[in-house]
Amino acid sequence: MAPVKSDRPKRLQMLGTASLLALLIGGLILILVGVNALVNYSTPRQPDDPREPYIPVDYDKSIIQGQAAMKVGREWGIQTWIAITGVAFGLLSFGFAEAYMQIFDSWSSRQAQRGNGLDYTRYLNSQPRAPVLYGIRGFPVFVTLKYTIVIMGIAASIGYKFAFVTPTVRVIENISRHTPISFKGHRLSMVYNDDYEWPDTTPWITDFPLYNNSRSFAHFYQRVNNSVSGVRTDLPPNMLIMSGHASCVSYSGPYFKYGESGNIITREFALVANGSAPEGEFTMTEDKGEWQRIEVSNSTIFKPPQKAIIEYRMSGFAELQIQWAKAPEDSSGTWEVPVVNRSQYNIDMAVVQVARVVKNLDCKTMAGGGGDGVSIRALNNKGSFMNFLQTRWKPHIEKEAIEGELMNVTRKTPEFSGWLELLIKDPDTTLLTAVSAIIRAIMVCHEEGPGNTQLLFDEERPFGEERDPYSDMFPGSSDNFFVGYRVGKYVGCYVSAAVVFVILGCIAILVAMFRVWLGPPALTSWMGQHIYLAHTEAISLSGKATGLASGYQVAERDLGRLRLYTQKREEAGAMLKQDRGEELERQSSKGEDSENRGIITHDDDMGMREREREISTDSPPALNQR
Repeated sequence: MAPVKSDRPKRLQMLGTASLLALLIGGLILILVGVNALVNYSTPRQPDDPREPYIPVDYDKSIIQGQAAMKVGREWGIQTWIAITGVAFGLLSFGFAEAYMQIFDSWSSRQAQRGNGLDYTRYLNSQPRAPVLYGIRGFPVFVTLKYTIVIMGIAASIGYKFAFVTPTVRVIENISRHTPISFKGHRLSMVYNDDYEWPDTTPWITDFPLYNNSRSFAHFYQRVNNSVSGVRTDLPPNMLIMSGHASCVSYSGPYFKYGESGNIITREFALVANGSAPEGEFTMTEDKGEWQRIEVSNSTIFKPPQKAIIEYRMSGFAELQIQWAKAPEDSSGTWEVPVVNRSQYNIDMAVVQVARVVKNLDCKTMAGGGGDGVSIRALNNKGSFMNFLQTRWKPHIEKEAIEGELMNVTRKTPEFSGWLELLIKDPDTTLLTAVSAIIRAIMVCHEEGPGNTQLLFDEERPFGEERDPYSDMFPGSSDNFFVGYRVGKYVGCYVSAAVVFVILGCIAILVAMFRVWLGPPALTSWMGQHIYLAHTEAISLSGKATGLASGYQVAERDLGRLRLYTQKREEAGAMLKQDRGEELERQSSKGEDSENRGIITHDDDMGMREREREISTDSPPALNQR
């Protein structure tokens, strides 16, 4: 007996379209999941020092050995990927079960078409619903294969849930307007004492030159022979930049997690104090006039240490002058000493790019020693700081009101002079740190101009065309972005699990192709076919068949044989059609001659009873046994 000749769609339908699609779709899903992880894997490198601006490589990839971040959908969450993979394994579970049945039926068909036929005892004891403990009385190879598939299915249904992880990923993330990065206004006091979120000291007090924890002030130094290294601490700074005092911890919670590190690069307004040296020779007398004077005993400004005098004044709006000299030996009367040096700093606005270090949930510290991780993108093109203020403030404020009230440094001097003297009179204070402290205090007095710092985004160009120092270093980044390492935010997969997914997916597709090549078996496990075969006596049973009546006894040995015709498929198909036609005609004629109300006609019933009597009296061996 052989399957009926049919066209290709009919052939696929006979194989089970649903189970074939289950293998193909399930296998394809696993391949895509595995490839999605493997294409984004590379050998991890050691993390760079987050305190220095750096050029990371392999963005969006895991830095943990053996783990790969998803190339697509890494932000979907672990549960989403478990669900996707679970669908694939569910489909494969169904597909492999049907593939096993087809292979078993095809092998059984070949056995049935041989001379000895198929051992029907072993065939029945190999069925899924056979009342056996293991299946030794069936076909052990197939029974073992069945249990192996079941065990592998159980292991896969548990194991794939542990294949997904949240690796540490090196990323470039652009910052939006909704990112919780906040800025606090500067104060002339020593500490913030009215906000639990800002319990530390104010930046102008602690942002010393060459200090690794600078939060708002960036220093640009005079160096030995203009070299990159070797800062001249006996000379004043060339320039100071005062940016915003930032934090990534808001009332809604931190933006980062423990273990995450890197740099936040922001574009923002900042005050710039650009230094110069006025020409001429100057002297200092006992009458200080409009200068603010600080006398330092045993100062290290000079070598060897000796008493020094430092003075500062506002020589014009947003124009600071600082001078220092050696104190006279006798200052009780009239005296005059030459000024060793005088520096002038003009305060103006600029758009800057600030690199801040992400560490311990926060981003309040600038990158580099002394905050030198700050670069200028564009300087004020409004002509002067005053012009900028008058064009920015709405409603318009007159120049006299700005100079006399809003930014009157002389009126604000008592607010910071006490703290400033403590900083300058410290025994370890150098000229660099002393001048820096004065500049920082004066710049805070001018903060009302720009107001509290806010991030500037791509469309905002207040000073026209800008220089972008990071576009080549970090491709695809906007003006505000984070570059560093994310922990627990993105989803990845173990590399070994991804390889298993790809291999298993390929096996599933190959099994589907093998099933199509193998074709529909002549003998199936469907009960309807076996009822027909028993009726046509293709199944030769012995008297031991009575033991099957309860449904809970295994088939005994020598139960019988099942034989199928071995004609070509076309002939077998025609014979099957003819047999079915004759059978239908016979059943129809018998139905007309009798009052049959069940499945078995009267004649069939008499024949079956006669056959049972022969079996009970003679008990012959199995029919057609060979």
